[in-house]
Amino acid sequence: MEGDPTRIRIIHAREESLADINGLIARSKSHWSWREGYLDKALPLHRISPAYVRSNHCFEVLDTRDKLIGFFAAAMDGTRVLLDNLWVTPDLIGNGIGRQACEHVFQLAREQGWAQLWVLPDPPAEGFNLKMGFSDTGERVCSRVPGGRLFCVYRIQL
Repeated sequence: MEGDPTRIRIIHAREESLADINGLIARSKSHWSWREGYLDKALPLHRISPAYVRSNHCFEVLDTRDKLIGFFAAAMDGTRVLLDNLWVTPDLIGNGIGRQACEHVFQLAREQGWAQLWVLPDPPAEGFNLKMGFSDTGERVCSRVPGGRLFCVYRIQL
């Protein structure tokens, strides 16, 4: 089916897609309600650079017409491997794209020999991460946005 959002293609992220990727992140993060002024401070912190793409396992999610509908990455953070920057275009949230992205990262983790993955989800995504098998570690991390909230740290054993 031409417009079937469950039929996707996952490819390695390309530097020439960065404008589209960063636009997708801005649309996706803006989909949720945030306190006044938060997005202005938060969005620059989520900007994906060429160096980020080159130094992490980054992926684009494309629909049947090769339109970018998602982006995600597995990134090293010290000794932890993070499921990082999982974003889906807002009109397709809830169609299984995030689940397929997670399954892709879980397979990559097994191939790489990673025993666990960590994630620091935005609050609206916490329920999704629990459904994917992550559990709250009880650890909390301060937002990179001054005056921002604490973020829960989740982990999954693979």
